[in-house]
Amino acid sequence: MLFVVPLVGLLLLSLGMPNWTLANFARIGDNPVYIAVLRTTIELSVTVTALAFVLGYPIAYGLTTGGPTLRFFLLIAVVLPYFTSVLARTFAWVVLLGRSGVINEIMLELGWISQPIAMLYNRFGVVLGMTHIVMPLMILPMYTVMCGIDEKLLRAARANGASPIAAFLTMFLPLSLPGLIAGVLLVFIYCLGFYITPALMGGLSDLTITMEISSQVVDQLNWNFASALSMVLLVAVMAILWVGSRFFPIEQLLGFSDGKAAPENVSRRQLGTQWLMRVGAAANVLDRWLPSFGGRSIPVLASFLALLLLLPVLIVAYLSFSDSSYFVFPMPGYSLRNYQAYLSDTLWVRATFTSIRVALMAAGMATILGGMLAFGLSRGRIGGRGAIVALVLSPIIMPTVIVAVATYFLLVRVGLQGTEFGLALGHAVHAIPYVVVIVVANLRDLNPTYERAARSLGAGPVATFRTIIAPLVMPGLIVASFFAFLISFDDVVYVLFLGIGKITTLPMRMWEGIRQDINPTIAAVATLQMLFAGLVIVAGTLLGRKRT
Repeated sequence: MLFVVPLVGLLLLSLGMPNWTLANFARIGDNPVYIAVLRTTIELSVTVTALAFVLGYPIAYGLTTGGPTLRFFLLIAVVLPYFTSVLARTFAWVVLLGRSGVINEIMLELGWISQPIAMLYNRFGVVLGMTHIVMPLMILPMYTVMCGIDEKLLRAARANGASPIAAFLTMFLPLSLPGLIAGVLLVFIYCLGFYITPALMGGLSDLTITMEISSQVVDQLNWNFASALSMVLLVAVMAILWVGSRFFPIEQLLGFSDGKAAPENVSRRQLGTQWLMRVGAAANVLDRWLPSFGGRSIPVLASFLALLLLLPVLIVAYLSFSDSSYFVFPMPGYSLRNYQAYLSDTLWVRATFTSIRVALMAAGMATILGGMLAFGLSRGRIGGRGAIVALVLSPIIMPTVIVAVATYFLLVRVGLQGTEFGLALGHAVHAIPYVVVIVVANLRDLNPTYERAARSLGAGPVATFRTIIAPLVMPGLIVASFFAFLISFDDVVYVLFLGIGKITTLPMRMWEGIRQDINPTIAAVATLQMLFAGLVIVAGTLLGRKRT
């Protein structure tokens, strides 16, 4: 009701209901401005996806093959930014890349430049900020697949004369391709629907389709044309998903598939083997000419890239303790004045409590509905299970702007637009897939023998659920509710469209501050958000250990 119905309504609105017409779509094709917007969106998405793959693959490889210390550091470097607010990370890059930002100040101090370089409000800044934000989305699917690769295969390749490079190219890389495809697919789709970073860091020539949709809705109130633009973006995403699913089902990464692949054509497999043998022979020859770093090149490269992932959020946390009323690097002195300014400002405090109220409602609804759905998908015998799984995962994959605009039209019909409950409903739809994924993973590890033993000793279905299933699944439900709360608490896009100026949450207050007057108080708020994300990760880890 809160996902499919709004999208159907969006389609009808784009067709000019009740005066049916294709004029809105014709306007997109006829106007070179909108063609240029689509081209910019695709160019940005391709560039960012390629960079995220090049920079993310070494980290995923290091996560899989590194020692315990390296893996722990890399995991923290990937997971902490992933669960940190996109707005906070974008703000970090605004602070770093500004004309008086940290990077320009360092280069001026070292004498590398004579005047500040323009790195913000242009294509360079947008690409850099977007790449940093999507890298965890690229790394995690690759890491999931790499963990399933048997290391004995690499040792066997080395024992049969393959150099380290040849073993990687002929064994590890082909086996990691499903994760690579899934990562590229997720990141490219995410970039197509990216809104926050291009809007805050881009220039006039970096207008994307999501920014144009927002302009049509918020500034021009042209709902029909905004719906047509949204449908164009939606069709593009669905087409990419369909093509990508021919190579690898994304739901397999999330634990909904049995992992059985379709039988491969024998002649194609033989041709691939011959090609890999040639690659391995060439790599063996190349290995003799490349310098050896004692097997340390990948760990060093992965650690350096992971440090770059953490650096922006760490610098913002550092600057939040400045005693200056504006950003200066290095800080002239330490102070808690920014945190005091946040706690003493009624606008900031009121926005924080609004975010907490909305997030509690959204987390409650998402946990109850998502938990029930996870039980049904894990234990129930349901027809059309694959279609249901695809529907459940759709809010994660679909561009948030499209779902937010569509949800707004539904809430208008029932009078819930601009209300905290209506906003919580939108957040719940977006959070339910995460709850389902977490709870399904817990249920998959639950030994059914415990339930059978309880039933054989006379316990009824309710008693079995209460005494056996609920205690074992409860840590997973709590973790899922934490993440649902975090997803709602950090949202900006839904608030922009569903709040319609009547609701000011903490991220919305940050959004307004970044666009109007950047000051160190925002750094303190961003640091608190990152701290909260870290606490959620720690709580999830502790609950996982308790369950074990």
